[in-house]
Order: sequence, then structure tokens, then C-alpha cells
Amino acid sequence: MRVIERIIEAPYKFLKRYFKRNLSESGFSANKRRFGWLIRQKREDRREMALFAIGLWHNIFAIRVR
Repeated sequence: MRVIERIIEAPYKFLKRYFKRNLSESGFSANKRRFGWLIRQKREDRREMALFAIGLWHNIFAIRVR
């Protein structure tokens, strides 16, 4: 019921925040489609490096598109 209360109290504020989440979820989905969703590394340091590389590729694609 809290969501409905927030919508009634301030619909513009609610929708503004909601669509920010929508954009971030779309970005995560695009990254998963482009780079794959599974990280196969087992060691924590290698997992961190793989995530860093995905973030770097994301930024390179973002710059290239604009």
C-alpha cells in the first residue's frame, strides 16, 4: 500500500523516480545482452577484474554512440 500512497501524494515525484529506475534496468539489460550475463571466474580478484572490464566496455560503447 505504500506505493499507492506515494503515487497519490506526489505522482510527478513518484514517476520521475520510477523512470530513473526504468532507465537503469534498461542499461543493465543492454549490457547483459551485449557482454553476456555470466561471469565464469571463480577467484574474487578475477571476478572484480571481469566486472571492471565490462564497465570499461560499457563506457567505450556509450562514448562511441554519442
